[in-house]
Amino acid sequence: MRRARSATLAALATLAGLAVSAGANPIDQYGFGSRSAAMAGAAAADGHNGVAANYYNPGALVASGRMSLDVGYMYNHHALAINGLDQHVSDSRGFVAGMVVPGQIGSLKLAVGASLHLPDERATRSRQILFSKPRWALFDNRPQRFMLSTNIAAQIRPGLSIGGGVSYLSRTEGVIKLRGLVGFPLPQDSDLELSTDVDLVAVRYPQAGIYWEPTRDLSLGLTYRHTFLLQVHQGFRVEGDVGTPGTAPIIRDGFFQLISDSRDLFQPTQVALGAEYHPIKKLRVNLDATYQRWSTFRDPAADIRIDLDLKDLQSLVKLPPPRVFGPAGFHDTLVVRTGLELGVMQRRRMSMVVRGGYAFEPTPVPEQSGETNFVDCDKHTIAAGAGVRLWGLTAVLPRPFDIDLHLAATILPERLTRKWSPVDTTGDYRAGGVLWQAGLMTRLEF
Repeated sequence: MRRARSATLAALATLAGLAVSAGANPIDQYGFGSRSAAMAGAAAADGHNGVAANYYNPGALVASGRMSLDVGYMYNHHALAINGLDQHVSDSRGFVAGMVVPGQIGSLKLAVGASLHLPDERATRSRQILFSKPRWALFDNRPQRFMLSTNIAAQIRPGLSIGGGVSYLSRTEGVIKLRGLVGFPLPQDSDLELSTDVDLVAVRYPQAGIYWEPTRDLSLGLTYRHTFLLQVHQGFRVEGDVGTPGTAPIIRDGFFQLISDSRDLFQPTQVALGAEYHPIKKLRVNLDATYQRWSTFRDPAADIRIDLDLKDLQSLVKLPPPRVFGPAGFHDTLVVRTGLELGVMQRRRMSMVVRGGYAFEPTPVPEQSGETNFVDCDKHTIAAGAGVRLWGLTAVLPRPFDIDLHLAATILPERLTRKWSPVDTTGDYRAGGVLWQAGLMTRLEF
């Protein structure tokens, strides 16, 4: 199969990028399910969160005591700009679903839960770009992730339960190979066959939680989510002869190989402490504080290794040493979330609640006055939503059926980046924007 030089260069450019984007998994930013998202994610002490407890606090899975099935859809749009120009950061959208199944062994109450986030565009996405190019560090690659979480919880005594499990995220690894004749001195004379070997693999990390109800009006929650790092292994190899078709090759059975090992997606260790208080029967108020250990974030620059065998011409090629970048310098953060839910209507077969919330997430990204350009800002999230519960829809479905929806906006105030060097190729720039979020979730109890 004949290939022009542009095809070879395109493949090389894909693998030879100097850096990748960083960020945590999509649920960290956008939440799971409309019930919690409408309260800005303040849900570590929510004992009636159903499937969403798989993320917010596995220990609370056993609190509801009922089997439930949740299915929904979430859409998140990124209007993020640098110097007033939209950066076209990919939207995050997809299905969320899961189930909670309670059980009992003797006097021990148990619950098993599973939740799923399935993007409807692609199961996973990786992108490598130049290290010096400004990019939204926590959003550029975060949206496109398949995520599965499985957990089990047990009641230690009435009002106190613990739980934990494992979450799975997707990543890819693979090698692109070209074999045949590399045209020289005319690249258009190349005759190469292309083959790819790419796998979709999973990365696992644990989480655990404690749920406690010290009084009828107060519940407390503590959640731990472990750090994880998605490593991306990619390669590009050209092997065969170099020369002109129909003549003796200049190089016979040579090869050029480039291997790139990069750090594609990072989630910091997180510890969330939450409280839920019922000052009156129809009102509940939630407050969460989450510590995120971003200081362990590693420089995402790719480690690139090049090997080649040019036979008699090997001594003519001098490869530069790999470039070494300094630490990223991210710092730890404390995210504060608050939310409330108010019952506004109660009928014989229907009830309705309204919800609202606010969250503040300081950026972990330091000033980018040097050669790096990780773009991020502080984040203010304002959320609202409503939920309707129906009873006795049919004789087959007498149990409650919930419909929840939410709308939210995360505002990123404009941040000015000034460069130390007057000859910096990027120069000073301003960055800011808004994340628009919406979703619908349904729950059927059995």
